[in-house]
Amino acid sequence: MASPFFIVGCVRSGTTMLRNLLRGVPNLVSPEETHYYRWGDPFGAPAFQNAVVKNQLMKKHREMDGVSEETFAAVFEGARSRRELYERYMAAFKEAKGMPDARWFDKTPQNIYGLAMIAHDFPDAKIVHIVRNPVNVVSSLAEGRVIAMANTVAASNYWTEALSIFNAIRPAIAGRTYELSYERLTADPRPEFAKLLAFLGEDPAIEVDVSKIHPERDRYRQILKPEDIEVVREICTPWAIRYGYDLSQAVVPAA
Repeated sequence: MASPFFIVGCVRSGTTMLRNLLRGVPNLVSPEETHYYRWGDPFGAPAFQNAVVKNQLMKKHREMDGVSEETFAAVFEGARSRRELYERYMAAFKEAKGMPDARWFDKTPQNIYGLAMIAHDFPDAKIVHIVRNPVNVVSSLAEGRVIAMANTVAASNYWTEALSIFNAIRPAIAGRTYELSYERLTADPRPEFAKLLAFLGEDPAIEVDVSKIHPERDRYRQILKPEDIEVVREICTPWAIRYGYDLSQAVVPAA
């Protein structure tokens, strides 16, 4: 069976869109977000257990996955590490979906904070990193339809920290990472998705539904204020330059 893979990045960078595309590949399955590598507390510590077991969002995700709390309790109690928790949960999830032999993958953008441990625990797993222009990430967080972060400094650091972590770990996982541009993917999804499938060892000719994907709309122009954009420039410019985003061109229309 092919090894699993992980989708990471900054929140509001297109990880959900990418997961949903990959769910259209017949032999791939992915649960809702797990967050197992997000938390800094060691596996087995009370704080880790509270974050994973008692967190209401995690309970909702398990319900969406079709994994009962009774089943999850047995999964958690039998695990002795994050990797064991992942493997046991994915087995329960695949069984619930009636796809015990499928290849699993995980989409939890905040798992970027535990990328070093993911790389260690799953030495054969591939890592997919998706990147989006920070002004649109920050505006999406400010809008708060899925996840809210009205503080522009915090929202900007969400982006720059994710980029910093990935690039610090990149040399250790060279050869098993793939970086994807949100803008290129949404502008021309079929060829970009085919290249990703080839990297993952899947058939690049597989057709998936891309009808709901639209090019970047630059909603930051309607959501951010000029002073917000200045904060984004101050914090995000070093990595933005590395990734080809010219933040000097980010402006909002005059009132």
